[in-house]
Amino acid sequence: MAQVFACEFPDDLWFDVGRDVWVAQLPSGILRLGMTDPAQTRAGKILHVRARAGKTVQEGKNVATIESAKWVGPFPAPLSGSVVRVNEDVLADPNTINRDPYGEGWIVEFRANSQWPAPHLIKGSDVVPLYRVKLQEEGITCMRCVPLDGDSLEESDSSF
Repeated sequence: MAQVFACEFPDDLWFDVGRDVWVAQLPSGILRLGMTDPAQTRAGKILHVRARAGKTVQEGKNVATIESAKWVGPFPAPLSGSVVRVNEDVLADPNTINRDPYGEGWIVEFRANSQWPAPHLIKGSDVVPLYRVKLQEEGITCMRCVPLDGDSLEESDSSF
C-alpha cells in the first residue's frame, strides 16, 4: 500500500484524484465507492450520510451527501451509472468512514453504464505523484478517528 503524507492508497483500488473517490470492482462487476483517506481527513468527523439505492447519475453528479462537523457536500460519482446498494452500516455510524475509509467505510455499490475502467481513474500506487502534489498544495496530512487504548469509541470520537 502506497502512502503520501500519512494518507494511504491501497494498490488494488482505482482512484478519481480530482473527486477524491476510490473505486473497487467486486467479483460481480458491481463497483464499490468510497471517500479517499485525504477526503475523510479534509472533511473531519463524518456526522451524517444520505444516499439511496436506485438513484441514477451522470459522472460527477451527486451519489450521496456527506455531512461533517465542518462541511456538507456531495459525494460525486466517478462514472455514470446507478446506485444498487447503500452501506447501511455507514448510514447508522457515519464515522466508520473516518475510521476505515477503504474497508467498512465504503459508501455505495454502483453499476456503471460507462466505460470501465474510465481513462481518468488511476490504479493503486500510480496515484502517488498526483496526490503528493495535491496534498502538499492543500497542506494535508492524513489522520483517522480511532479509539485510544482503554477508551471507548464514543469517547475518542468526541475528541476528533
